[in-house]
Amino acid sequence: MKKMISAAAICLSMLTNVQAESYIDYVSVGLAIQTLQDSSNEDLSPLLSDERGVAVVLTAGKNLYEDVALEFEGSASVTKPEWSFSDGRSDEVDFWSLGLYGVYIWNLNNLSIKPRIGLVYENIKSTIDGLPLIDKADMIISGGIGLTYEFNHNYAIYSNFTKFEDDINHLTFGAEYRF
Repeated sequence: MKKMISAAAICLSMLTNVQAESYIDYVSVGLAIQTLQDSSNEDLSPLLSDERGVAVVLTAGKNLYEDVALEFEGSASVTKPEWSFSDGRSDEVDFWSLGLYGVYIWNLNNLSIKPRIGLVYENIKSTIDGLPLIDKADMIISGGIGLTYEFNHNYAIYSNFTKFEDDINHLTFGAEYRF
């Protein structure tokens, strides 16, 4: 809880130092291919294989300076990745997250490279035979890198790779609208 309050305070102080016309400069929607991390996590040690899932990802961003932005992002599983075990059992994994990312933007004409790091609240649940296999709700550090191709001032397409600590990876493809 202290991390969440600290992150909110930092973000609010950054927003108050910026002279701007609105609180949101761009919004985007995308689909992410979800992959599960492997057996470094003790809770997932019986994992044999996994199938990929798909998540919807919604982002709202604010340009703080010419090359720095702040993004609020939410994601939720649409089709869930599945874990398979050596005894023949399998189960789907339900995942959703809300995060706040700091983004650095390298502009190269119409292409932008965007490394990002943020504080994320993630929720992962999975049960087998009514017993929780994993039930995790936690604040974590998340990071990744993205590419954005701008068609004109208002429209762009993007792709991001995001790693949620040792839990899940997202490879996202989507469209962006700038105000």
